[in-house]
Amino acid sequence: MKKVLLATNAEHGQANVFLAAGHALQALDADVDIHFASFSSISKDFSSASEYSVKCTKGARPWTFHLLDGLSMIEAVQNKPEAENLGPLLDEHPSFSTKVAILRVFMVLLMPHSGPEFIQVYKSFARVVDEVQPDIIVVDSLFSPVLTACRHLKLKHLVFSPNTLKDFSAALQPWGAMLWKFPAMGSAFEFPVPWTAIPANIFYCFYQIYVSLTDRRVKAMKAHIKRELGADVVSFDTLMLSPLPGQNILVGNRPETDFPLAYIPKHLTPCGPVIRPAPSAAEVDPELDSWLRRGPTVFISLGTHRAMDEDEALEMAATLRQLLEAGDARKEGGVGGVAGKLQVLWKLKRAKPTHTPTYEAGPGTRVYRALQNFMEADRIRILDWVKPQPSAVLEVGTVVCSINHGGANSFHDAVTCGVPQIVLPSWLDCYDFASRAEVLRIGRWGNKKTMPLCTAYELAPILIDVVLGPRAESMRSRVRELAALCARTPGATVAASAILAEVEDRKTK
Repeated sequence: MKKVLLATNAEHGQANVFLAAGHALQALDADVDIHFASFSSISKDFSSASEYSVKCTKGARPWTFHLLDGLSMIEAVQNKPEAENLGPLLDEHPSFSTKVAILRVFMVLLMPHSGPEFIQVYKSFARVVDEVQPDIIVVDSLFSPVLTACRHLKLKHLVFSPNTLKDFSAALQPWGAMLWKFPAMGSAFEFPVPWTAIPANIFYCFYQIYVSLTDRRVKAMKAHIKRELGADVVSFDTLMLSPLPGQNILVGNRPETDFPLAYIPKHLTPCGPVIRPAPSAAEVDPELDSWLRRGPTVFISLGTHRAMDEDEALEMAATLRQLLEAGDARKEGGVGGVAGKLQVLWKLKRAKPTHTPTYEAGPGTRVYRALQNFMEADRIRILDWVKPQPSAVLEVGTVVCSINHGGANSFHDAVTCGVPQIVLPSWLDCYDFASRAEVLRIGRWGNKKTMPLCTAYELAPILIDVVLGPRAESMRSRVRELAALCARTPGATVAASAILAEVEDRKTK
């Protein structure tokens, strides 16, 4: 029996690839004993993933969850005074001044724990390892306390990351391409960086390096760890620039779904998009599944954290009205081979109120009135929560456009399901995914002029172009090619195979 310990941050952007890997491991070998070390906020998702894996694989045993002590990544961020201004900064248009201000406090996102907080997680994980005695540990690339424990205690481990090949290898590209070709993190520049923006991109790259080397809080934390544990802190930067000899880092995308790279370091294993398996929409919500199958559907889901105030929701409503009116004006029926009238599923997270009450989207409200004819015809559904996983909605086969926020999971869900997308990025690495959609010719960047918000003036013609325009069929054809490529070697299966191969290799040594 092989015993695998998966250690990840609890945030979905990081944890989903580990939940997918657990499923794939048992699909390849039902006898694998899966252990999962994380924080309480991911426990429900862990339980549902374990139950689904056991249901799908005969003879598989339920996974074991090990609750780590201390603060999760997001809890540690929220616990720091440096983060107080981060939310308002991320909500602003990405001007030079806001980008610099974000970079100034960026380390609170990358390494949020104080020295004592770090040690609490470190020691808690070490106790889990002593208890489980795993054959291999698979670690989240942003989980610094666990990365540090694995390296300092010389534990057998692999690194697994939902990040991209670009994130790990941009600094290693020939001719200093990181400075002049690849957009700096959070810069909101297109790829390749426009020549007029190259000086600013160079500044952002060097300023980020300067901040990472001089951040007083991080320096104090590292000194505390060295003094108390005798360990050198291992971070994402360490993995990127100083990987251990023979260390293997599994990356959740592949060259065909990333920016063009001249060089991919040997220690990186491009797995391809790693998608968390989930019950079908028909299993979870049969009524919604039936509705989705009525006709070609636009699916709007902007992630866990992206909220809209009422003014922006009205802009989206105006955008949708223009799309459906344009669709109804066409002579031919259906879209992209899907028969029926265009319709929209909109998962709307409303912004928390400040001085005014929370707005609603039901009958009699401003948003409802803006779409009244289509709402009454049940061609637009606005929901606070969609029960099936987003990937399950896309897999129904009738979605002709995904409007998302540019998170890695959302981007790759659309790619693997063969669905063109419009990306409305709001912060940090989301801008890169908006640019990727255009570089790969599988979608559009929907708010270049108004980011992080969206307006009907900008978004409506882009949405009409992706769904109904002269380039729409070309985008659909291109993304279906990528989906077929990814289906031949599913990312989760590639990752699971690499993990099992590492176990076998270590057992023979």
